[in-house]
Amino acid sequence: MSEKQKSGLEKLVAQSPGMEIWWDASPLVFQDWADSFIAAQTPAVREWLEPQVRRLYVEDDPAQSLFRGVTTNPVITKAGIDTLPDTWYPWIEEEIGRHPNFNAAQITWRTYKEFSRLGAELYRPIFEESGYRHGFVSAQVDPRELNDAREIMEQALGLKALSPNIMIKVPGTRAGILSIFLLTTLGVPTNATLVFTLPQILAVAEAVKGGREVGECHGTDYSQWRSVITLMMARFEEREEVAQQAQEAGFELTEELMRWSGIAIMKKAYHLLREREYPSKLLLASSRVGPEEGQILHVEETAGANLVYTMNQSFIENVLLSYADKDFEPRIDKPIPAEALEKLLTLPYFRQGYEENGLQPEEFLHHPGTVFTGNQFSKAMDAFEAFVADKMRG
Repeated sequence: MSEKQKSGLEKLVAQSPGMEIWWDASPLVFQDWADSFIAAQTPAVREWLEPQVRRLYVEDDPAQSLFRGVTTNPVITKAGIDTLPDTWYPWIEEEIGRHPNFNAAQITWRTYKEFSRLGAELYRPIFEESGYRHGFVSAQVDPRELNDAREIMEQALGLKALSPNIMIKVPGTRAGILSIFLLTTLGVPTNATLVFTLPQILAVAEAVKGGREVGECHGTDYSQWRSVITLMMARFEEREEVAQQAQEAGFELTEELMRWSGIAIMKKAYHLLREREYPSKLLLASSRVGPEEGQILHVEETAGANLVYTMNQSFIENVLLSYADKDFEPRIDKPIPAEALEKLLTLPYFRQGYEENGLQPEEFLHHPGTVFTGNQFSKAMDAFEAFVADKMRG
């Protein structure tokens, strides 16, 4: 394949040995998205774009796909159900009929588990042909459970039983990190989510390291195990607290400076995880386009990194179209601009996220990123259950 034929994502991976691109949506909706995205382009664009899109997930031979894994959650699942209503609305109605004594929450959770199981089946060939290294599909515990380790563990083990390539998404709260430690002792693959700061990343990494040491002492099999830690960059960058503090400090929080704040944490975390030889791999999520037209700084600054990058449909579209005729150069080892870092370090909110001891574990639950994202995901889960309740009422 010539350089001109490579997609922006393929060029990024080529500059970044070990980088994995994951699909941040249900595997069940990929074909619908691909068809719609391609059809929306002009004939000239379709000619070069379609082969690039079809290589993302190769239906006839999944092991040849560019995508190496998937991140999902109950919110994404509900969106997927709405994308495929002819299949899933009747399925939910049948499930209600099969279990007349179940409430809406139970039917919702059964629907989520079935959606996750079928998605995992699509990536199982990647899982098996990679020697159980790739092809994981992340399934998340109920996003309303942030502070109850017992409930997190019960849901996690139920999800893991669905398929060997299911990876459990657990919140980066104190209770969640305890759960990650316990799951790691059992050899359950985990993806720490709702993580916004360096202290959270290191706390998860320590829990995983300790859990694996305990598991190995007791003979746990780690041949089908992995750990990733998701940094939700823009969900850290875009909180009101940082803009208010910048205003109080006498400077404007530009979009570029905002993006550098998440990138600074990402780069520091990336290097610390590698230097200290933690068994966890950094995973980037919640990225944004910009700050300049046709630029995605979040992506450009990861070039050269051995990490996981999960991308939703809209973000992938922007990468493919914006970098069709542009190349990447390795930038992961380049520091962020000194002037930007100097300004950011005057902000308490940024220092909490950037310094190793900026937050204590009991503070993770109350971080603005956790509060905002947790509330958003919880409302979406409530809406999912309300949708099922409406179906139950006929």
